[in-house]
Amino acid sequence: MSTSPRMALSRDQIEAAMADHDFFGGVSAEDRATLIELGCVQTVASGTIVFQHGDPHQGFYLVLDGTVHIYRLSPEGRMLVLHVMRPGESFAEVPLFEQQPNPTYPATAETLTDSTLLFFPADAFLSFIESNSRTALHMLAQMAKRLRKAVRQLDAVSLQDVQERLARHLVEQVPTVPDDPDTPPTLNLDIPKSVLAAELGTVPETLSRALRSLEEKDLIRSESSKIALTDVQGLRQLSHED
Repeated sequence: MSTSPRMALSRDQIEAAMADHDFFGGVSAEDRATLIELGCVQTVASGTIVFQHGDPHQGFYLVLDGTVHIYRLSPEGRMLVLHVMRPGESFAEVPLFEQQPNPTYPATAETLTDSTLLFFPADAFLSFIESNSRTALHMLAQMAKRLRKAVRQLDAVSLQDVQERLARHLVEQVPTVPDDPDTPPTLNLDIPKSVLAAELGTVPETLSRALRSLEEKDLIRSESSKIALTDVQGLRQLSHED
């Protein structure tokens, strides 16, 4: 990984990303400015391993641009995607709070696209939150929210078939879109279908069949990397979100 002036984001873009973040947005502008000074902007090529499961924990990351997936591999080599992190989301915070010596990263992080990350060294960040308890509370709230999402994901894998999981995933990308068939929202599939399949707990072939089935039901219209949600209400009903 490297820092490149040619690809670096402006200070205003970094501040905007911090202000939009669930817990950084809850601290004062002055504290956010201090945190930006603690961080290091890194530009990372697509397909780069940011860290591997079991590596010593050095700090955590905020995605400024690009996409990163967090995964574990089974003994047989099957990938289990835990999270797909997009701009404005952070990852690898949990080991900061582990009460054990020499914490490690609990999963592997790999960039899916060329990405820009803001890295926060663990020691410097912990020193900051020792005197800024409000930041720690915001962090804990964010991690609780992520844990709740992980539980929903586990429930979906256990209790729903792939069509229902896919419908839920599509609806969650546009949760506030009105049910207007004349202006269907269109999603850009910003990750490989193999990664989406792993995120949904299935394999690419089964995902492809689920996409075709949703098209046959006139719930979506799929073309290359774009998916138009032609019947948002129908997708909500299928995913039991209604």
